[in-house]
Formats: sequence, structure tokens, C-alpha cells
Amino acid sequence: MFELTEKTKGKLIELIVLSQKNRKDTDKPGGKFTVEVTLSNHLLAYFDGHLKGAMYAAPQGGDSGQKSIETVTPVSDMPSLSNIGAKLGTVAWHQDFSGYNWVIDHGTGGKRNIDIDDCKLSGFKFTFKEGGTFVCKFDIESENVAEAQFGRMAMFKSRDIEFTLMPPEMEQGDLEK
Repeated sequence: MFELTEKTKGKLIELIVLSQKNRKDTDKPGGKFTVEVTLSNHLLAYFDGHLKGAMYAAPQGGDSGQKSIETVTPVSDMPSLSNIGAKLGTVAWHQDFSGYNWVIDHGTGGKRNIDIDDCKLSGFKFTFKEGGTFVCKFDIESENVAEAQFGRMAMFKSRDIEFTLMPPEMEQGDLEK
């Protein structure tokens, strides 16, 4: 499953209030948030095991032509775009994930973080970049967004944010029960 368990820097592109006409006054409205992050091409394996190999290639002759710096770890072992990756542009990826916990770090941590649970991830768009990274743009939806959270999220629109996306915890059930 796709996950970003370490703080990841991204941009909050859009936020939309989702509200059903038949909801009760006490029900929270839902929210749809579009985020954009630049990720290492290793993470393409979360979507398909063959995607990285199709979009990226190892440097020809084992030399990328770039000088390496001793203290900097290379982003990827396959930093060059393949012919396919160079020609595709932005690719829509139709896959949904649900049950995620989205935590936006507000800078001071702890109680100040914005914690939204039961999120659905969808609408993935990938733009492959030279150097072993890709831009991943996707939607995060939840029915559990409080009024105060919407206000705080509105302050982050079109700005950089740091966040984590934790997948749902899988529990092994007892077959005898």
C-alpha cells in the first residue's frame, strides 16, 4: 500500500468542502484536498512493480555524467528517464486507497498538528522527472473534517506543508471465530 510514514514536504493545491444535502446539523462536512509532492521513483513500486523500470533507466555505461558528492545519497539507482518516460508527460493513474490517517505538521507538532482520519486517496497523476524523481498529485478525501480544521487548512492553500500519510492497520483475524 502507498504510504508516506516520514514527514514529506508537499503543496496543498486545492481544498473543497463536500456536503451532502441530507446531512444532519451535527454531522461534519467532508473535505477534498488536492496535494502535490515530489517523490523518489522507488515509491512507484507502491502502484506497480514494473512502473519504475518502464519510466526510468540506469545511466548508460554505468556513468550518469553527474559528479557525486560523498555526503549526498543519490535519489535513485535509475535516474535517467527512459524513452517512454520522456515522451509520456503527465499520466493519470486510476487506483484508490482508503482508511488512511493524514497528519499535517503545523510546525510545533503534537496538539497543533492537523489530524484527519479515515481518508481516501484517489485521482493520482504522475509527472516523471529526470534525476530519479516524479511529481505525484492526488486527492485526499475524508468525511471527518472539523470546522476548526477547515479554517486552519484554508491558511495552507497554495503553500508548502509537511505531512505524513499512514495506511490503515491490518489485523489478522482468528479463523476459529
